[in-house]
Amino acid sequence: MVDVDQNNSAQSVATAAHRDNRRPFLRIAFLILLLVAILAALAFFLLSPHGRELLNREHLRQLGPHVRRTVERHPLLAPLLFVAAYVVLAVLVLPVWWLQILAGFGFGIVVGVFWSQIGSTLGAVLAFQCSRWLGADWFHHRIEARMARLRELDEKLGHNGFFVVMAVRLSHFMPFGLSNYAFGLTTISAIDVAVGTFLGNIPAVAAYVTVGGNASLLTDWRYLLALGAINVLLLLPILLRYLRPQWFRKIGVE
Repeated sequence: MVDVDQNNSAQSVATAAHRDNRRPFLRIAFLILLLVAILAALAFFLLSPHGRELLNREHLRQLGPHVRRTVERHPLLAPLLFVAAYVVLAVLVLPVWWLQILAGFGFGIVVGVFWSQIGSTLGAVLAFQCSRWLGADWFHHRIEARMARLRELDEKLGHNGFFVVMAVRLSHFMPFGLSNYAFGLTTISAIDVAVGTFLGNIPAVAAYVTVGGNASLLTDWRYLLALGAINVLLLLPILLRYLRPQWFRKIGVE
């Protein structure tokens, strides 16, 4: 009986060791595939005529009626394809503003913002998890000091991941795609990334979706004031936590 237990234990150790040996290979293979996909996507957007057209606002306006008809014909499939495309762009660290404009054309402002937020949240969490799986240990040992601004912000906000994500989203000091991977290299949790992205992206996403949904609203001071007020309201607790941390400690919020 003892021999059987020892054999099982040895087999378990061997299996665990085999898995540990495979992890670096899997990470390197995935990283290579990810880099190839990013380079291919960049080549499409920067070098191909169709890719450059997608980044041209005048061309997006011409696509607007077609996108609207497509959504009307496929009311269930269109949101799924839109969210899937958004997630892919987020993971590949590519611009998503043009997709938000198309969401305005296809879904209208309110629904377009909703689906854009779903896509951005899922994309942010997936990129975050990819980053954490690929390089968190390597990052902590080698290049953490180079991200002083993000670390300083984390410390100032009491290592509250939600506040850090919200601050980055609302201040836009780091691009959306890059910030997703940067978050994965910190101690911020996936739920902080998800909630912080869903709330913090609202003002910027709403502005781009409005370009497609009803661009004339962007010349209306009341609409712009409303977007600004939302941004300020979302920033207010972060600013207070940064400037008056003792107020938050009194209510048990770090």
